[in-house]
Parts: sequence; C-alpha cells; structure tokens
Amino acid sequence: MSATAVSFARGAFAPTPQETAPKPVRAVPAASPRTRPKLAYAVAAIGGVLAMVVAQLLLSVGLSHGAYEISALQQKQQTLGWQQQSASDDLLEVSSPQFIAANAQALGMVINGTPAYLRLSDAAVIGVPAAAMEATEVPVGPSTLVANSRIDGVPLVTVPGATVGADATGAGVANAAGPVAPLSLENGIPAPQTR
Repeated sequence: MSATAVSFARGAFAPTPQETAPKPVRAVPAASPRTRPKLAYAVAAIGGVLAMVVAQLLLSVGLSHGAYEISALQQKQQTLGWQQQSASDDLLEVSSPQFIAANAQALGMVINGTPAYLRLSDAAVIGVPAAAMEATEVPVGPSTLVANSRIDGVPLVTVPGATVGADATGAGVANAAGPVAPLSLENGIPAPQTR
C-alpha cells in the first residue's frame, strides 16, 4: 500500500480536533433554599390518619356488637329448643292412650262389648249394633292398660279435681282395683282378639 492510501485510511477514521475536545463544564444552578412543608399538609396527613383510626375503632365495635348479638340469639335458640322439646314431651304424655282412656272414663264413656261395623262398599252393617252398658265383658281399668308413670298426677281435662291414676273421688284407681297381676308370657305376648 502506498503512504497516501494509509494516511487517507487513517484520516477517514481519525477524530477531528473539534470532536475530541471536552465539552465545557457548566455550573449547576444553585439550589433554592429549602422550604418547610406547609402546615396545611401536616394537618391533612394527621387528620387522615386519625380518621382511619376512628373508622377502624367503629368497625371493631360494630363487629363485636354483632358477635354479642349472635351469641345471645344462639343462646335464645337453645333455650327455645329446650322449651319446644318439653312442650313436645307434654303433648306426647297427654295424647297417650292411657290419658285418653282416663278422660273418657271420667266423662262416663264405656267400652262397647258388641261393636258393629259399617261396610262402605255395599252399606252393610256387620255385627249387631247395641248400646254400650257399664257392665261389659271387656275388662276396663288399670289391668288392661300399660302403666305410664309419666302421666301419674296429671290432672284430667274433663274433671278438674281428679288426676290420672285417681278416680273422680280422688282415690287411686290402681289402689281401688287392687294390685295388678303379672301377665304370663309363656305362650308369647298377649294380644287383643281381632276378627
């Protein structure tokens, strides 16, 4: 290569004196004197924080009040459940066959020893209809009923002074009839005769 070609090649890539000169340094403008934050900004920030604290306290009080109400309502529900169970037990006691039979006897009702039935398909009367008499072949009294100790002492609906287990004079029905003989279970459990 020739010297001019090399110098030309170097000159093409060589920086010019103007490009290599450093840029002049400029001074940074002086900082403005620091100003204090305005009092309004501080009051607004503190007021906002206080508002958040008060809101949180009010929410906490509201939630705890709701929790106390829920607890009270659950306790009331439990008490009402117990009362409902007690009323249900009382209803079962007074709807028992023994209680109904005692009230029927206090009203003067007797068991008909010769019942008659009406067949609806052809309106035929089955059996001989007859009026029920006090002297009946069907045994009536404590010996025919299963003992129900839960209704002992419960007042009859029909006779205010009498109770279940006592006749209209106040004497015990079980005492008037004497002790009940135990049932024999040799041939199985006794059952009423059906037709």
